[in-house]
Amino acid sequence: MKGKKIILGVLCLLMVFVLTGCGKTAISTSDFKSKADNNGYTTKDVTNQFQSTGVVNEATLAMSNDGYQLEFYVLSSKDNATSMFNTNKTTFESYKSGASSESSTDVGDTQTYSLTTKDKYMYLCKVDNTLLFVNVDVKYKDKVKSFVKDLGY
Repeated sequence: MKGKKIILGVLCLLMVFVLTGCGKTAISTSDFKSKADNNGYTTKDVTNQFQSTGVVNEATLAMSNDGYQLEFYVLSSKDNATSMFNTNKTTFESYKSGASSESSTDVGDTQTYSLTTKDKYMYLCKVDNTLLFVNVDVKYKDKVKSFVKDLGY
């Protein structure tokens, strides 16, 4: 009986260490631009489109020659990033159908949500006060996932 308690205690400690290490590290806009450039994307600063909101400090697009784009935001606070994440997640969820698959995580200051439908691949990742937004044709899913992995998001 005592051996089972020790094993259970060790497993609990291991889970604490594993879960606290699962969070991602926020990147800067310059990191995003650099990695986008290295992956063949063209970047564009669109911060001025959000000046009136008072919550978006920086907004950058990574545009593909294939005609799709990814969006990276630095928000004024973690709460604003969470709010933007939740708003977009709700919008994405409205596209769910019987043939779709979704996943989500919420660890520390990191939240992710992905949805794949017959036609679309959608992905959100909030890390601290940053947000990565993806809504592309499903045929670009693998290419986008590779770039997102390179970002660490």
